Order: sequence, then structure tokens, then C-alpha cells
Amino acid sequence: MKRTLYLASGVSVLFTTLAFGHIMVHDTAHIMSHHDGSAVFLIVHTILAVAFGVLSLIGAYFLLTGWRRQSCSN
Repeated sequence: MKRTLYLASGVSVLFTTLAFGHIMVHDTAHIMSHHDGSAVFLIVHTILAVAFGVLSLIGAYFLLTGWRRQSCSN
């Protein structure tokens, strides 16, 4: 049961991350096409979106693979 929950959570996080990325690409394109925004905002927006996307994909990977910290019991 626990493995099924990890798998379902990983797939959910993966699809949510893909949807987030899709929205961010369109949002960034919209910001770039309307030049009334500042360049600093666009840069910070893009950096944060990429960072959140990467962290979310890493989390999805760990959920899907069942990665756990190995205990050192020598």
C-alpha cells in the first residue's frame, strides 16, 4: 500500500510540475510581449520558475523511485 501511495504521489507531482511549467512559459511570453514590465521582474520571475520546477521534478523523481536515506548500521 505504501509503494502505491508513493507512486500515485510521484505521478501527481510530475503532472502538476508539467502544468506549472506550461503556465510559466505562457506567462513569461506574455510578460515579454507587453514591455510595460521591468526587466528585473522578468529575470527574477524566470529564475524562480526554473528553480521551483527543478525542485519539484527532483521531488517527483524521489517519490517515483522510492528513494530513501540509507542507514549506516555497521
